[in-house]
Amino acid sequence: MNTFIYRSSFPVKKEVLFQFHEDPIGFETLVGGTNGIEIIKSPRSIQAGEEVVLKISILPFWKLTWIAKHIAYSKNNFFQDNQEKGPFRRFQHTHRFLDGLDGSNSSILSDEIQIDYYLWPISRFFLFPILYFMFRKRHALTANHFGVKAKLILCRYS
Repeated sequence: MNTFIYRSSFPVKKEVLFQFHEDPIGFETLVGGTNGIEIIKSPRSIQAGEEVVLKISILPFWKLTWIAKHIAYSKNNFFQDNQEKGPFRRFQHTHRFLDGLDGSNSSILSDEIQIDYYLWPISRFFLFPILYFMFRKRHALTANHFGVKAKLILCRYS
């Protein structure tokens, strides 16, 4: 199993960045506008126990149901969701909120995904660009919400 990490710096406090993710506007902004994803069930919150159900277009004629459950939550620090049903053998996503490197008015958002897919390690090479572009877009959408720019710090498997 591998962990995909996408980490960006934002010129906003981590509490503000976390609140965006905690508010319904965060989920709608990051997931609702994505082509090929239909929201069947939105979470009421990001706290443990909440469930998300999505219908994802794999190919134009093939849709797949993806069910994820929030399994851990620590206010202003992180929340975590786990794939219950979907295209991966394992997909556990930790959204981590860290203090910025240049003071209290900045923060770091780190998306960390423990991932295992069929035909690993071959599949890791075609999944990397998909994950890279998806999280680049999500971090840009987050930054746009605040009228700022996100600065990429790290993107890699570990």
